[in-house]
Amino acid sequence: MTTLPEIRTHSSYSQLAVGSHDAVVAVYTGADILTQQQTPYTDWAAAAAPFRQIDKEFGKSVALVPAPSVGGGRLVLSPIDSVDDDTDDVRKVFDAVKSGVARAIEAGARRPAVYLAPLPASVNTVPDADYSRWIEVALLAALDASYVTLVVREHRTATLGADAVVENLHSIDLVVESLSDEELRIAVKRATAIEGGRRLALDMGYGDPERMTPYKCAETIQAAAASVPGLEFEVIKDLDMIKQDYPLLYHSARASFAEKRTWPCVVKLEYRSPVPAQVKEHLYLVGKGVTYDTGGISLKIGGSMRGMSRDKLGACGVAGFAVATGLMQETAVDLSCVLAFERNSIGPNSLLPDEIVYSRAGVRVLINDTDAEGRLVMTDPVAECRERILAARAAGSKVPAAIYTVATLTGHVIRAYGWYGATVANGPARRGRYDQRLAVSGLAYGDPFENSIMRREDHAFVRSRTDREDVYQSNSQPSTLTDRGHQYPAAFIIKASGLDKHSVGAGASTAIPFVHVDIAGSAEDGSEPGLGLCGITGSPVATFAGAFWS
Repeated sequence: MTTLPEIRTHSSYSQLAVGSHDAVVAVYTGADILTQQQTPYTDWAAAAAPFRQIDKEFGKSVALVPAPSVGGGRLVLSPIDSVDDDTDDVRKVFDAVKSGVARAIEAGARRPAVYLAPLPASVNTVPDADYSRWIEVALLAALDASYVTLVVREHRTATLGADAVVENLHSIDLVVESLSDEELRIAVKRATAIEGGRRLALDMGYGDPERMTPYKCAETIQAAAASVPGLEFEVIKDLDMIKQDYPLLYHSARASFAEKRTWPCVVKLEYRSPVPAQVKEHLYLVGKGVTYDTGGISLKIGGSMRGMSRDKLGACGVAGFAVATGLMQETAVDLSCVLAFERNSIGPNSLLPDEIVYSRAGVRVLINDTDAEGRLVMTDPVAECRERILAARAAGSKVPAAIYTVATLTGHVIRAYGWYGATVANGPARRGRYDQRLAVSGLAYGDPFENSIMRREDHAFVRSRTDREDVYQSNSQPSTLTDRGHQYPAAFIIKASGLDKHSVGAGASTAIPFVHVDIAGSAEDGSEPGLGLCGITGSPVATFAGAFWS
């Protein structure tokens, strides 16, 4: 991971020294801010006046104007048209800050000051918005503009050596006159921890299928975890051990055994709170890390294989959240993460439709579609987490525990919701509002999630009708052509992992909350640059931080 730009905070614009920055990015709502008769607005208004006279559209979008009164002579005005209309939310702040900082970078700035004008009180009246974390969101936007992907950093270093630009910004001066110094300090601490984890997710996510094979993903996580207090790393590469402990992953990955560089592996991360007495819950997080998905013998056709190097973003997000939690030294949670990495290849040893394979929980799974590999690679880690929760309870632990799976699992979730993530929770998680916690946090961090509800049809869809198997893995159609295509996979995971024995009906002492998080929509920004791939968002790192940190 790269070192973040130096961040300095100021609770007053007067604290900002001209020599400390080479541009000012002013983010505000409404053009009338330039009519206020006080510093710095009067100086900015004077700089903008010639442009407003000749351009009736001036002030409606990002604009760079020369301003002798600010450092570097560069003033970037980045207005927000509204923050309190029906569908407005904190993403308006993110977009304005990122656009403004990106414009400053284009102009040659490397040390911008970001001035955030106070938001109007009316933001508190928007029904489906939450601006409580807007300062963190703004700083994350500036850091996003500064970020350079790992593959680009490596290319620049190889070609330019010491002259390579591996971070767009050297420093950021954050000016927020509506907050105290202590409030700013806390916001910066949280945002920089989130960004540290998010960058790990992005570094891996942007890697192509050869740069980020399963083993190279593991190496990248190990390198990041090494400098994080309280975070322990383990990797399982032995195929016999994977066959024994994660048989569904093993069979899904069989075609990749032809080349050792594409062999599967399982990464485990353990984080323990530095203050055990403050732990409120133990989170068991399972991530799908399919470094490339050909569909296997159920081959993806018609161009649908494009972009499948991104099928690892669930595992990337879980690893990023674990690193962020360690950087934060969060005291309220313990984490146990299991990341299943594989390349879903095609070859003579491929897993085949019609095969029946046993899960770790001893459940017989009928394979109908090898392109539904994500639920396979996550199911046995879920079973392992279930076993660990039961063992902890048997040993006397009273700490609440829950299991989450995170995956770019289905195209159906994009068909249903567009570029948003969705949760699907079992009964104990629904009763405890675990899925709603993610929806609430996602609003605050500009990563909104939809809460889908599991229905009886989802369980009925995968229930066996013969004595030859216990559960159907899937149908043989794409999820986009299947009713409830992003909901029913959670029912499969529940049955095949043994979690069906831990429902609401099993009683409070036996129930285990489970939430499946499908980030196929939220993991990318949905904006394809020409023939290139979409940008990666780092979801759900920030959302998880908001939901689980104190």
